[in-house]
Amino acid sequence: MLKKNMKSFIIIGMVLIISLLQYCCYPSMNQTIKEKGNVDTFNDYVVDKARYLDYVLDLQLQKKENPQANYLQYINVENLEADNAENYEEPHNEFTSYFYDHQEMLKYETAIFYYAYDNESRQSISNTKDHLDWLKNNKELQKKYQWYYQVHYDKNGNYEINFSSNDKDELLSYVKRYQLEEEYVYNENGNPLQKITYDHPKNITITYAIPHDLPIESDLSLQLTSPLSSNRIYTLPYIWGLSLIVLIMMIIIPYQYSCETFVLKWLHKVKIEIIAPIWLFFMFFLSYFSYTLIMASLNGYIAFELERLGIENFSTVIIFLLNMIYWFIYFGLLAMLGYMIKCLFHKGLKQFIMENTFIAWIIQKCYTLFQKVIQFDLNDDINKATLKIVAVNFIIISIISLFFVFGVFFSFVYSVIIFILLRKTFTGIKEDYQILLNATKQLSQGNFDVPLNNDIGLFNPLREEFSHIKDGFEKAVQEEVKSQKMKTELISNVSHDLKTPLTSIITYIDLLKSDQLDEQQRQEYLNVLDKNSIRLKNLIEDLFEVSKVNSGDVQLHIVDIDIVALIKQAQLECLDKFEEKNLDVRFQSNCEKIIYPLDSAKTYRIFENLFINISKYALSHTRVYLDVIENEDDIHIIFKNISESEMNFNENEIVERFVRGDKSRNTNGSGLGLAIVKSFVELQGGLFKVDIDGDLFKTMIIFKKKNA
Repeated sequence: MLKKNMKSFIIIGMVLIISLLQYCCYPSMNQTIKEKGNVDTFNDYVVDKARYLDYVLDLQLQKKENPQANYLQYINVENLEADNAENYEEPHNEFTSYFYDHQEMLKYETAIFYYAYDNESRQSISNTKDHLDWLKNNKELQKKYQWYYQVHYDKNGNYEINFSSNDKDELLSYVKRYQLEEEYVYNENGNPLQKITYDHPKNITITYAIPHDLPIESDLSLQLTSPLSSNRIYTLPYIWGLSLIVLIMMIIIPYQYSCETFVLKWLHKVKIEIIAPIWLFFMFFLSYFSYTLIMASLNGYIAFELERLGIENFSTVIIFLLNMIYWFIYFGLLAMLGYMIKCLFHKGLKQFIMENTFIAWIIQKCYTLFQKVIQFDLNDDINKATLKIVAVNFIIISIISLFFVFGVFFSFVYSVIIFILLRKTFTGIKEDYQILLNATKQLSQGNFDVPLNNDIGLFNPLREEFSHIKDGFEKAVQEEVKSQKMKTELISNVSHDLKTPLTSIITYIDLLKSDQLDEQQRQEYLNVLDKNSIRLKNLIEDLFEVSKVNSGDVQLHIVDIDIVALIKQAQLECLDKFEEKNLDVRFQSNCEKIIYPLDSAKTYRIFENLFINISKYALSHTRVYLDVIENEDDIHIIFKNISESEMNFNENEIVERFVRGDKSRNTNGSGLGLAIVKSFVELQGGLFKVDIDGDLFKTMIIFKKKNA
């Protein structure tokens, strides 16, 4: 199975690697954006805000409250006609509204720092402890801020840029672009009536700065993260470059190789008219929000939202997985596109359209129907019988329909439908009979593998009987093959597990025969011999015990025992083994005592084997869960642990004799532990099950209560 799907795993792995490369490119994207993209965004965003913030800060320094009285000048106000009064108030209201909006913005905007200095009163206001007016000459202060500039208004309201972090002329062009211009009020004939001008602040120097670490909740951060941000162009070379690699790799992969993969071959079953709109929708969605995801991952916005949800401890993993899933889907869709392009060139345009479009499917069906009409055989007995029935039916209905308008026409249509249905029914019966007849002939010749998978209509009861014969034969063969395989594996495993300690014993006995051994070496060899002889003894005893159970030669001594106490006793005996691997056993039971009639010795052996199995194969420094639940009808005993190595076996294999979780058979043990558990549980009328879910190894023992 693994080998069969290897091609699919290679393509999936390729897309995963490209997705990981995309994620690894985030720091480079961020550096490019900071060097090239953020400057334009800061110029545009801050200068746009500053055209009103200059007035707000100037008014605060003057300690005045009426912006329109201080900055608006009205020329020829006396010529304003009454009909235009509403139009006249519009610029006034707009300026006032924006002024107070920006005044309110200063209270929560945490990304723009300012320092305003009144050159006449020597007063200053600022939202930072740093002297931003020193930025020009203070290198340490410059390291703290990634963007800044200082604008100076003289006594006449003329402004100039004293210094900035980037080109002054470029920044000045932004300032001029956003500067408030004079406005006019026109009458209904289009003639200007009034001119409204704006007085600039005077005798004030204002310095604006943006720190390197932008607050996540700031409007500027949201501006930089917006999918419409101009900075997205700096991420496109990375995205397009990796996208091109995916397309090229999909085109380079041989067609026969890729079309056999389960991740792509399903595309042949879906028509282009269905898959194309879905593909375009997801590609548009993923492309549109790709920049937002990148910036939200880089600037900490996602981590900030996760912190609000109280899962900040997993933020790094969640962000990584979120990005990997996002880009895996994105590049996976591109891989699908590359495969469809390959199909187009491999099949040719005509064949591709015929096989992958609804239009071609409809044309093929219409052509098939037309061929059936022109190839209709009037000499066929079924066709003749059907035509006779339909003709008689048509005559009768036509006579009846003479009393209705267009009755004969509808009778004809009805008769055609009846003919098609009858012919299809008769043909189906004939075909079903022929299938049944062929199967009977094969069965009479001793061939039990008779294919009867199709629906044979009226003969379905016989088909089911044939299926039972076939299934019974196949089951018997499978059981025999399985039995032979188990015998072969049993002999192989027994030989291996007996040979290993026996070979070691023989080797060390030969070494002990040497007269040149000192006492220390002799004692070491004796210890090895003792260890291997005990291992061989235990192996033979376990094998003997399993053989006795399977042969039925076992006597049970049933008494009422406390299952909870017996489990705790077995756990205590294995405590040293658990402590060696730092396993934390979590025991839980819904009853303090659970009395049930069992063989105490064999039940203890069941729990002991399960604890030993856990101590051998559980992952160190993990928790082991043991639940004992007494229900009205039964008792459930559940062991759960995390496996140390990958469990590349199924639930049925692991309870067979001489099968171990360690395929290399390097661990100590006979491979009979779970086989003994299963035998002893079933011997006492219980049920033993193993469940594997990823790395979770779960065993369950169920004892039905006698009175249930």
